[in-house]
Amino acid sequence: MSTSKSKNDNKNIKALFSVVCLCIIALGLIVYFSTNTKVKTDNQVNENTTLAVTTEVQNPVTVTETTTAAPTTKKATTTKKAEPSTMEQGESNTPYKSYYKYPLGESVLSGYSEELVYNKTMGDFRAHAAVDFKGKEGDKVVAINDGLVLDVYSDSMYGQVVVVDHGGKLVARYCGLKSANVKKGSRVALGKAIGTLGKIPCEAEDEAHLHFETVLDGKTVNPLDVMGKLE
Repeated sequence: MSTSKSKNDNKNIKALFSVVCLCIIALGLIVYFSTNTKVKTDNQVNENTTLAVTTEVQNPVTVTETTTAAPTTKKATTTKKAEPSTMEQGESNTPYKSYYKYPLGESVLSGYSEELVYNKTMGDFRAHAAVDFKGKEGDKVVAINDGLVLDVYSDSMYGQVVVVDHGGKLVARYCGLKSANVKKGSRVALGKAIGTLGKIPCEAEDEAHLHFETVLDGKTVNPLDVMGKLE
C-alpha cells in the first residue's frame, strides 16, 4: 500500500514539474514576443518621424534656397558706337592732286621756310614751317577740304588752334583763331567756317593773319604745295 502511494506522489511531482516548466516557457515566449513587438513598433515610429521631418522640413528649405540662390537676371547691354579716329580718303581729298580751298583769302604774309628766319616778336631766328595768310580780326576761317576735327585747344604761343584731319594722312593746324565753332569729333566740309581770326601771340608784331600748318604722314610740308596752290 505504501508502495502504491509512493508511485502516486512521484507522478504528482512530475506533473507539477511539467506544469512549472510549461509556465516558465510560456512566460519566456510572452516576454520575447512582447519585446520584439515593442522594438519593431519603436523602429517604425522612429522611421516615420524621420521621414516626416525630412519631407516637411528639408524639402521646403531646399526648394527655397535653390530659388533664392540662383535668381535669373538679364542685364541690358548696349553697344557703344566707336568714334571715328581718321578721315577717309577719296578722290576729292588726295594730297597734291585734289582741289583745296584757301583757308583765309589768297594773300600771303609770310611763306613756308625750313631755314631760320627772323621773328620780330620773339627777337630770334627760327624756322617758319607754315604759311601766314593775311586777314582782319573777326574774318571767317574755313576748312580747306572735308575733314574730321581731331582737337580744339588754346596755346600760349599760337592762340586758339583747331586741328583737322583732311584725309590721305594730311593734318592741318589752323592757328591764331579768336573763336572756334567746331569741336573735337566734328565733321567739316570744304569751305565750311571753323572759326574767326584772332591773334598769334608769338607773331604779334606782324599784322593780323592765320598761321596755317600742314603735316603729311607725320612730316611738316609746305601748305601751298600740298594744296596745289601758288605762292
